Formats: sequence, C-alpha cells, structure tokens
Amino acid sequence: MGMLQNNVPFHEFHERRSQCVSQASDRGLNGLMVWSRGGGTFDRYADVDYLANHYQQRCYLPDYMPLWSGRSHCVLFIPVEGEPILVVSSPEYSIDLIAVSDVRYSNDFIGECRRAIYDLNMDEGKVGLVGADVLPFAYSQKLFAETPELEVATADDIVQHTRMIKSPREEACINEACRIGTSAVNQIMRNVSEGKTESQIIAPAIETVVEEGAVVYFVITSSGSYINYAQSVDFPGYDHQRKVENGELFRVDLIISYQGYMCDFGRSCVVGHTPSIPQQEMLDMVTDACEHVIQSIQPGLRVKDLCRIGDNYLEERGVSFAVDQTNADVIYAGYPPHWGHGLGMSWERPWLVKEEEMTLEPNMFLAIEKSLYKPGVGTVSYEQNIKVTENGACILTTSPKKWDKTAIS
Repeated sequence: MGMLQNNVPFHEFHERRSQCVSQASDRGLNGLMVWSRGGGTFDRYADVDYLANHYQQRCYLPDYMPLWSGRSHCVLFIPVEGEPILVVSSPEYSIDLIAVSDVRYSNDFIGECRRAIYDLNMDEGKVGLVGADVLPFAYSQKLFAETPELEVATADDIVQHTRMIKSPREEACINEACRIGTSAVNQIMRNVSEGKTESQIIAPAIETVVEEGAVVYFVITSSGSYINYAQSVDFPGYDHQRKVENGELFRVDLIISYQGYMCDFGRSCVVGHTPSIPQQEMLDMVTDACEHVIQSIQPGLRVKDLCRIGDNYLEERGVSFAVDQTNADVIYAGYPPHWGHGLGMSWERPWLVKEEEMTLEPNMFLAIEKSLYKPGVGTVSYEQNIKVTENGACILTTSPKKWDKTAIS
C-alpha cells in the first residue's frame, strides 16, 4: 500500500528515480538497490516509498520457509538502463497505486531479489546500495553469495539529496501534517492540569490525530522528577500512573505522519501556569532563542552559520555549552546537541549542526529545536516546523509559542 492514495503523481515518482539514476550513472554504477522496512514501523520505510509509492505492510516475522520470508522488507531495483523492479514480501499490495509496473512477490524473498538482479543485468559490476542499515546481515550473506560478480557501494546520499527539496505535492502533505499536529499539541497543552497522568493529558489529542487520517510516529512526555529525560517512561514514552502537580515542568514532543510526511514539534509549560522566576527565565530563553534562529533563516545561508547565530544568542545570555553540567547557577544547552534537522518522510539532512557545510535552499522543510537544562530547575524544550522560502522562514506549526495563562484562556 502506498502512502499516497489519491491522485498519485506517477510522473513525479518517475522524475525522482531519473534524478537518482543520473547520479548513479555519474558514479559509474549499474543501478541502485534500495532496501526499506515497514511492517508497522516508520523508521526506515521511506526510501522505497519515496521512489515507488509502496509501504511494505505485514509485521516482521522470522523466515519460515517455504511459507514466508523477508517479512516487512521490500527492495526496489533501479537499473541505469531499463525499467525498475519492486520486490515485495507479501502478496497484498495495490498495483494501481504503486508507481512501478513490474512488482514481484515470492515466498522466497531473497531468491526473487536474485532473479531481479539478473533480469536487470545488474549482476556484474558496481551497484549502489541504499539502506545498508535495513538489509539484514543474513539476507546480505545469502544474496551476495548468489551474485558473486556483484560489487556493492554505499549510495544512501543519492536518495537523501533528492529528498531534501520538496515538490508541491510533498509540501501539501507536510502542511496538512502540521495542521493536524498543531491541533493535537494545542489539545495537549490545554489539557495539562494537576491531577492528570501524562497518558490522560495526551489521549484526546491522539484521537484527533487518528480521526484526521494521520498516524502517531511517537509521542513522548516528561514531567516532575523525570523532566530532565525526554520521556518519563522509556516505553511507551509517557507515564500512565503518576499524576502531575502544580508548579512542576511538563513537556511534550509529538511526531505524526500524514500520507508519509511528518510533523515533529513540541512545547513546554508549568503545570498550573504559575512558573517560578527560574522556570520562566528558561521557558522564555528557549523559545526566544529558537525564534531568533527562525528569523535568521534565508536561502543561501550556510547551515553552520545559522547554528553559530543560535549559539551566539545563547552564549551572549550566559548559557553554557559545557559537558560538565553541575553548576546550579548556570543554564546549559541540553541534549540533543543541534538546532534541528531536515523534515520530510523522516528526519533527514540538513542536520543543523556547526559541522554542516550545506546551504539552505527554498522548499527545504526544517524542524528548529533546542533544549535547555538548569540543575535544580529542570529541562525545557521548544520546537517549530518551518518551510524555507525565498523571503525567509514560513512557520507551519502555529501553536502558541508560550503556554501561559493567556494561551489557555
């Protein structure tokens, strides 16, 4: 089943593959072998879906030959010359939605992959591998043993580069994801009150996400004595037992996907909306710092320079980037150590770190985020989703920036 189910732009998928083929040819590759994994998860499904409009349903199961194998995996073979072949691991797929005409299924998944390689004359020479981290070790041993003349080169960056600049159809999906996400986060923040568990706080918003046709990638919350962790409970990511109390910090990070495209943002507040002076200082600073970075975004700006703008803003206000974070009088830059990341079908480049040489371009979509920590006070975080335009940044997540008494009234 493809992520896009209405008015599928088949020409767009062809254009994406053509761009990848051009880059593969320039490197002397005979083609690309693109591995993805679905089965109910959303971490590594995106490359095949981006190129063929196919999400591999059916959960992972260990191979049980001759009944099934390869469960939750799919592979797209794209030759430099010729038409692509998609190998799937279950017979339940929508041929009318897949943007590839040659779709193959067999209980012998690796055997079917081998046949596709030979049919496309990709069995000799060098082939680019996209998704090496998705290809199971046992499958790679078997497949490459059966194609001894095949030489493999890592080629993830080919698809990553193509995915960075979004088309109008992709933009529409991200816009809708952010509309749904904004509505859900608003519900969550308005529902923060003493006597509720984190589960009770977020539950109505999750219902909204599902009703609107999106899916929860994950949602994490933290509060009280666990505020310095991204989540109060590692699994499921929110506490369903402890009730939050007035005066403690609460934060949420909600990631949803609509037709394969993500919204990823969050907010922080104080339960009861009567913050202490140190809490208010931190809430203001993390919000204002991220908004300062957003206001600085322009096409042509190097990512490393954007990160320096953000770092300078915090350092000028006394925030420390030290690894040792034990001084109770100091506010520290928290984890993760970046200002955000690219946004699309997953977390992607550009990574907003000072080592990134890439420049910002129109129609990139970004998540701008930061966390701050102060011993004895806790951790606060803030995140926005934006589109890079010719004139700067367009904010897509329009939830109130600061959730105080004014925001909930």
